[in-house]
Amino acid sequence: MIMLFRMGCRCLLSISKPQNIRLMTQIIDFPFISLDGRINDRDGKIDFHNPDDEILSFVNERHAAFSNHIYDDSTYEIMKWWENPSGPESKLEVIQKYTRIWNKTHKTVISKQLSGLDPDQYTVLPELTADALSELKQKASSDILIGGSDLTIAALNFGLLNRIDLMTVPVILGGGDSFFEKIPRTELNLLETRSFKKGWIFSSYEIK
Repeated sequence: MIMLFRMGCRCLLSISKPQNIRLMTQIIDFPFISLDGRINDRDGKIDFHNPDDEILSFVNERHAAFSNHIYDDSTYEIMKWWENPSGPESKLEVIQKYTRIWNKTHKTVISKQLSGLDPDQYTVLPELTADALSELKQKASSDILIGGSDLTIAALNFGLLNRIDLMTVPVILGGGDSFFEKIPRTELNLLETRSFKKGWIFSSYEIK
């Protein structure tokens, strides 16, 4: 079973006034949620993420367009599997393709604990501030993926989150962490929708 993303972890945040932003770059959240808006189940597991090749190929295409991924340390611990995948599924071409995407994309990890990461692939920041996020946005060569509910909320509060690309999995978990619970009221414009054979639905929303 392939488990892709968990966007619901905690990190340290600091709010300050953002600097000027290069408008061509967008900061985008790409959460995977259940039909009842959960990012994990009651046990904190994300094994309801079980995409097929069609969905994986779509995710590969989307993630290949990002020049930077921003994660908290807990999300990084999950995602680092892609540095060197193991298990039978690691032999699949669609998995190997995402591994290549992951390894060529720079990652920014928000953590006060992590150290010793390859500086060619990683930047570690002790906290996410508006100025730091603005600088990452200004320097980016293309769009930025942000992962982790606290990081998403911070980017919203900073006025720097541009889009939420929501992947809804057709399962009701009935418990677990809610993606929406801590997000303030936010007006959205629907940009795109797509359904998949497995019943998953992708919806892209622009922040008004």
